[in-house]
Amino acid sequence: MRLSTAARFFPFPFPRPAALVVISILLIGFCSGCGKKGPVRPKLATLPSAPEELTLQQQGNIFVLGWTIPSADLIGGGEEDVTGFRIRRMTYDAAEDCPTCRDPQEVMAELDIKSPAPGQRIGRRMYWRDLDIGSGIGYRYAITPMILGGQEGPAATIHLAVQPPPPSPTDLQAEAGDARVVVKWKAPVLPEGLQLVGYNLYRRQAQRPFPIVPVNANPLQVTRLVDRGLDNGRAYEYRVSALVRSGDQLLESMASPGALATPQEGR
Repeated sequence: MRLSTAARFFPFPFPRPAALVVISILLIGFCSGCGKKGPVRPKLATLPSAPEELTLQQQGNIFVLGWTIPSADLIGGGEEDVTGFRIRRMTYDAAEDCPTCRDPQEVMAELDIKSPAPGQRIGRRMYWRDLDIGSGIGYRYAITPMILGGQEGPAATIHLAVQPPPPSPTDLQAEAGDARVVVKWKAPVLPEGLQLVGYNLYRRQAQRPFPIVPVNANPLQVTRLVDRGLDNGRAYEYRVSALVRSGDQLLESMASPGALATPQEGR
């Protein structure tokens, strides 16, 4: 005689309704055991993408690095995942060495995205000055974004060789008016082979550092500028530099000595 499934589980007489309840409980137990979950896995850290729009320019006897904070990352995060940037550097012989044959290893700076000193942040752009460069030497930089814990994303790299800086503009003058300052200067005398591209004018409030970026968005083509919309009674200091082209490289002269002016109402 062949027993039913219920009879094999319960070989003794058992009321049918009660048997159905017990079988249901057993089946639920089996299913919940099969579907048991393991330990909860931590969320994977997101890796930011490489810095964007990387630039490197010589300003007098220093290099200025600039880049844009990445707007997206490689596996789904965003700008909020980036805590800062690590800057590495290597040197090479500008005349004979291969600038891309080695990766930069020397850590020069780590900039926090919210408090980037000794760098500067302007909007989504980050800037850092390399004050330790030598004439005739090439420098290659790698900029890597960092997330919490110091983990790095992919690097953006750039290189440039140092050239002798061009002459600076001379005779800078600043004349104050009502909420404005008229700034003027004299063009430098350039050696043969250098082409004048324009000028950069820098402005700071007294007792504050000069910003890395100039007042003008594009190189100035004249030797005079009316700086409007200033605060009367506040002192401003100006400096000007020349932008020249040497071959395929854009050079900026050292800044001229500063000129002070304080706008006054009614002038």
